[in-house]
Amino acid sequence: MRGAWRLKIAAGLAAALCAAGPAQGESDKLERGAQADASLEERLLAKARTIPGTEVRYLFAGFVQLDAHWTRRELSGEEKDAFLSSAIPFEAAERDTRLSGRASQLNAILRSPTRLGELTAHAQADLFRYEEGAQPNVTQAYVRLGEWLTVGKTYSTFMDDEAWPATLDYNGPSGAVFARQFVVRGGIGLGERLRVEAALEDPQAESGSADRPDFAARLRFAGERLHAQLAGLSRSVTYTSSAGASRSVDGWGVSASAGLAIGEDDRLLAQWTTGEGIGRYFNDGLSSIGAVFDAGGTLEPLRLTGVYLYYERKWAARWSTTAGLSELRTQSEGLRPADDLKRVQYASVNLVHRLATDLFVGAELLWGNAERQDGAQADDTRVQLTARYLIY
Repeated sequence: MRGAWRLKIAAGLAAALCAAGPAQGESDKLERGAQADASLEERLLAKARTIPGTEVRYLFAGFVQLDAHWTRRELSGEEKDAFLSSAIPFEAAERDTRLSGRASQLNAILRSPTRLGELTAHAQADLFRYEEGAQPNVTQAYVRLGEWLTVGKTYSTFMDDEAWPATLDYNGPSGAVFARQFVVRGGIGLGERLRVEAALEDPQAESGSADRPDFAARLRFAGERLHAQLAGLSRSVTYTSSAGASRSVDGWGVSASAGLAIGEDDRLLAQWTTGEGIGRYFNDGLSSIGAVFDAGGTLEPLRLTGVYLYYERKWAARWSTTAGLSELRTQSEGLRPADDLKRVQYASVNLVHRLATDLFVGAELLWGNAERQDGAQADDTRVQLTARYLIY
């Protein structure tokens, strides 16, 4: 009898836990990019505290995340907690199993009305400093005045943070544009649905030095079911080869992306990006110097093209999947080391369940492939289990 009562109590607790839905205004999906930031702002409106005697509101929020990884062939290099297709080993490698809490995140948000518009300050940090282990890593630290001026470290203007797929893997698609850096960005609305933004940004050259700040601009359309962005990038970088040759070149990039709502809760996400000398803006890498010697022995910036296609599917209340594939390849002909990468591919599919109001659990299967200049190829797979507990 005691055993039966224990089973009934356990079943009741489990049912109550699974029945606990999200708080009002919050999504059943595990979010990333601009969607995650928007959810934080919603929490600010609902749960913020006010500094006595002022109109200043503030909120501390974040999550504790635990990831368990099983990788068929241990990735090369120092960074093993993110699935980087460029780090797939070409030689024999053992299996790798690890636990990580580095994706855990803390946010501090402050809002205050001003004569020039609402002032928003946002600081964000996790423990994912690439190749340096579990150390504090400031991912965003910016101030936004109204909708027309942003200053500080945040998502690059060349990136589409509104169409970032919700992978459990910290890194995400190899061929996607992803960069968080210091920006001075201004923007204006062109009617109800169009918006244009332009920015000067930290250049962070792959090698050598940058000759000036990067200039990025984008045009965004925000409809009821369609989000679309066209972005451009201009930069000037001095490349230096291992032999000591150097040359200042002008880099450029063009990126088109979109997010299309399908049905009530699903989204189709796509991005295509191409350019020269823009390797650092992609989510993975193909070259250590980002340049190639042409037939005449002149150092030229590497021409890269990246693409991804992802689908976000909500199966039922509290159940969702994000699945897709991505590729990053070089289109430059010229002299490069034989072991430099020519192409990387990345694919993932996950299943995420909102177990309780503040708790997400999920599993993700990842696959990657890398191809070198000499034609050699290698592939790898990873299984990731994730638990995320929201704190606010």
